Amino acid sequence: MTISRRRWTGVAALAMAGLMVASPAFGLDDIRDRIKDVEAQQEEQQAEQEASAERQEELEHELSETSVELQAAEKKLRETTEKVEQAELDLTIAEDDLAAAEAAEERVAGELEVAHANEAKIEQSLADNASAQEETRSAVGTIARESYKSGGVGNLAVTLEVLSGGGDAVRELSMARTVMRVQDNQIERLGTMLAEETAEQDRLAGVRRDIALLLAEAEATTIRKGEARDTAEQLKKDLEALEAQQVKDKAALEVEITKLEKTLVEEQQEADALEAQLKTLAEEKYGLKQDEKAEEARLAEEARLKKEAEERAERERIAEERRKQEAAEKARREAEEKRREQYDDPAPAQPPSNPPPAPDPAPSPQPPPSNGVLSWPSNARVTSEFGWRMHPILRYNKLHAGMDIGAMCGDPVYAAASGTIIANSYNPVAGNKVILDHGIVDGVNLVTTYHHLESFARGTGPVSRGELVGYAGTTGGSSACHLHFETHENGNKVNPRQWL
Repeated sequence: MTISRRRWTGVAALAMAGLMVASPAFGLDDIRDRIKDVEAQQEEQQAEQEASAERQEELEHELSETSVELQAAEKKLRETTEKVEQAELDLTIAEDDLAAAEAAEERVAGELEVAHANEAKIEQSLADNASAQEETRSAVGTIARESYKSGGVGNLAVTLEVLSGGGDAVRELSMARTVMRVQDNQIERLGTMLAEETAEQDRLAGVRRDIALLLAEAEATTIRKGEARDTAEQLKKDLEALEAQQVKDKAALEVEITKLEKTLVEEQQEADALEAQLKTLAEEKYGLKQDEKAEEARLAEEARLKKEAEERAERERIAEERRKQEAAEKARREAEEKRREQYDDPAPAQPPSNPPPAPDPAPSPQPPPSNGVLSWPSNARVTSEFGWRMHPILRYNKLHAGMDIGAMCGDPVYAAASGTIIANSYNPVAGNKVILDHGIVDGVNLVTTYHHLESFARGTGPVSRGELVGYAGTTGGSSACHLHFETHENGNKVNPRQWL
């Protein structure tokens, strides 16, 4: 049980206890089943991660079977492509920044237009108020002057005439009262207008403060817009330069791929020739003819394994695309959050998420003790297994017809079983190669081959199990030290694991 699993088990136990307290009616068996399901899912995910890491290691090792020039060309194109993808994302973010700055500039301009309109409206209202005050003050003054000329409403003569019942005096007094009411109304209206003037002056001051702030924001937005435009234009130029470089890198890679495809044709021709040679050996020397049913079964199994490899490669391709999309989306979200901070529009805070604990590192595979017909030809670990896999550069499924063992250059290579060395040869694909015939084993002619040797330890002829036959190297179509080990049954390539 891994550390991460122990942690989960503890958490699950606490959760189970909590559920039991909170919901006594909840079935204990159901809780256990759910915990088991979660644990099974975690184990499956961990196994998939480990298998993916192993496949990635195998794919990387596959590059050791290609030329240094091809690796360099592929790496250069991959790096340029990554830069192009990043530049495209950066440009998209910069264009979003520019669009946000333009939108902010447009918003500020609109708010300024409304603020200036409000300022003009308030100024006109104040002007109308001042004019109305002037008219009201004039009316009040006129009434006061006329009242003064007539001696005022309360003079003694008018009072005596009213007391004596004089009709003209009554009418005069009534008119005087009317004049006084008009004067009072005018004075009250003047007070209202003064209060309105004060309120409008306050509003005008507030609007002018808003205008000042908007003008400052407009200036800052214009600067941001200019910077965003300059950044976008520079990123566009950078992207165009990277795309031009990408075209050159693709052309250079195509040249190296053409060379590789030529080498692969030679490799296939060499493999076909070896297969024909070994089938002839099995038939003529040992009288073993090809079993048609067995051959059909072998081809069917090979087709099944190839299909599985294709489906696995497609799943990994989809997963890689999803990873890139998630990374791009994360970058866009971070850029959006940054824009919100710049434009004072904070997004709702999200609680920080704790990253899941890293899985325990898988131990490096080591050759197990030999309990089979063959013993291990080298003491180094296996770096690539037999089977179909997607070529990391050509992107098509290719059978890795042997097992790669990560021996260092100069490390001893031993005969996997007793037999006869029938060839010490060299070709541009396998490099220095030993072919060792083990005779009839379990009803088949078993042959082992040892590729990319630095040098041979002995010539052709009988050899015993564990006897030194050569030294690991990187000759032929190889760019890193290792031993490529193959097993053949009646000339057909088979997985060495079943014999080791």
